[in-house]
Amino acid sequence: MSTISVRQSHNKTPEELRDLIRQLAIKLEDKYQLKSTWLNDDEVEVQRSGVKGRISLRPAEVKVDIKLGLMMGALKSTIQREISRSMAEKLG
Repeated sequence: MSTISVRQSHNKTPEELRDLIRQLAIKLEDKYQLKSTWLNDDEVEVQRSGVKGRISLRPAEVKVDIKLGLMMGALKSTIQREISRSMAEKLG
């Protein structure tokens, strides 16, 4: 099992941050068929067959942790690169 862990600092308000994370979740769903579920105001769970992860919103940082199953592990670098790029673009 492969793991992706990405952190990005930010200076957004909680409302701005939630909106940006909603946009990221939509992008992940469109591109990788990841279903997103808000667990509370500060955490989003993303999952699909072979993928399970969490996006955690913190006052100065967003943290993404995703576990990839065997088949999705082949896409680890692509997925990680896309998440890192999107987070840096939206939050940096």
